[in-house]
Parts: sequence; C-alpha cells; structure tokens
Amino acid sequence: MDELRILVVEDQHDTADSTGLLLQFWGYKPTVVYDGKKAIDVAPTLCPDVVFLDIGLPDVNGYEVALRLRGMPELTKTLLVAITGYGRPADIQRCKEVGIDLHFLKPADPEEIKNVLESRGQYLLPCTG
Repeated sequence: MDELRILVVEDQHDTADSTGLLLQFWGYKPTVVYDGKKAIDVAPTLCPDVVFLDIGLPDVNGYEVALRLRGMPELTKTLLVAITGYGRPADIQRCKEVGIDLHFLKPADPEEIKNVLESRGQYLLPCTG
C-alpha cells in the first residue's frame, strides 16, 4: 500500500513543527508549510491525501487555500481538515462552503487527528497530476 501523503499548513512555526513531529512519531512523512501560497504551490505536485489547514494564515487565508485546492482536478478528493482557532458557527459554515471536510478547534485532540489519518489510509487516492 502506498504511503499517506499529508500536508500541514500552519503559520505558527512551533505549532506546525510540533504537528509534523507528532505525525512523524506515528510513522508518517508529512510536508509542512508555513503559509497559504506555499500550500497552493506544492499541493499539485504533492497531491496530498489529507491537508491539515489553519484558517488564519497571514498571506492567503485558509478559506482561499481550500477553494484553490478544490479547484485543482487532481485534488478534488483530498480530505481537507481545518485546525483553527476560528470556531464560531459562521466560521464552521464558511469551512463547509469552501469544501473543508472536517473542522477541529485548536488545540486539536491528537487522537482525533490520528483517527482521521487511520480512516483515510484505507482510501488512498492516486494522484492524477
């Protein structure tokens, strides 16, 4: 079976790096980027199965990143997971509107993240890019 491709998008370096380390501890090899533009740039080549996406990014916010990723034919089935401090009902609704599949408030429970990855690993998708 192929390895799960994971993209972590978080502008707070400590949070991004610790998430990446946690994923590595579990045996994954995540790609970590610190801004929305970089996420948009690397996603077509990486073709992630799962994207953990902060919403409050300083350059291109997570909503726009999600819209751009959903617009890439090779990423239409990528699982987009918001991990954000934006937790008002309007924020959650906006996540749904832009194609984000799951919404977790920071700090996300590591077990929930692990469950997402374990269930997603059953449905690896070929990259068409």
